[in-house]
Amino acid sequence: MLTSSSLTATQAGLARLRLPEPALYVLIGAAGAGKTSVAAAFPPEWRLSLDDCRARVSDDAGDQAATAPALTVFHAILAGRLSNRLPTVVDATSTHESHRIALVDRARAHKVPAVALVVRTPLTVCQARQHARWPTRQVPAGVIALQHANIPHTAELLREGFAQVHDVTTLDLLRMLLERADADAGSDGLRTEFRTAFGDDLAAAAAPHPAPGHLLLAVAGRELLLRRQDGGDPFDHGWEARLPEPCPDGCDGALWTRVTGPADLLAVHLGGAPDEPVCDQCDDLLAAGPPR
Repeated sequence: MLTSSSLTATQAGLARLRLPEPALYVLIGAAGAGKTSVAAAFPPEWRLSLDDCRARVSDDAGDQAATAPALTVFHAILAGRLSNRLPTVVDATSTHESHRIALVDRARAHKVPAVALVVRTPLTVCQARQHARWPTRQVPAGVIALQHANIPHTAELLREGFAQVHDVTTLDLLRMLLERADADAGSDGLRTEFRTAFGDDLAAAAAPHPAPGHLLLAVAGRELLLRRQDGGDPFDHGWEARLPEPCPDGCDGALWTRVTGPADLLAVHLGGAPDEPVCDQCDDLLAAGPPR
């Protein structure tokens, strides 16, 4: 259920980004572009995807045989939300002009503006991401190439009737996600697991990082690097976020600050440090003692 605090935080974020609300937000991008991470910036009640509808009717988001009944569910939900003038995020490729125009026409019929959110992830990245998906959800490289080539320019989308067109990398959607997660978290204290500590939506936007114990929280080009600390005093167990500035002592190490919830992540994203920063090089040397 969408809480009043979460809704208020989301509406404030949309106002800051000058995005209308209510609106029909249409994600546009090839398979593997990261559209679901972008959609995670919005409340879950607002999101509508064909994959989720397939999962609803078949328990398998990749079950192509379930597409027909899933479309029935998709359009029923879309019609219901638009008729109630509720903000809706369509998480689909939307690279076919006819699909986009149909969405714009439905929004216009309910006097709701349509906003295009374009995800222009490089083709090679979209194709490479398929290897990490379940076999039933992998999209052939040739299909992705065609989707990528069909992503329209801003002028085309405006001609189709979209009230606004945005490249998602120009919008700080990560801040909106962090503020909403912070509003939802309330007074919860430190918890040991990332999903529990930071919420389902932040967990959905977090991806594995090559460094052991690290996660990359990324939305539309904005990123936070996190690491899990389990060594030493049990009191120090928890999560740390990397700060962008270099070590003040001039070494090559990276600065990290402890984070215990969405409010801390939001502070780091906005340039702050919730806790005293530590350098992963200097501090290790100090902990080991002076050289002999």
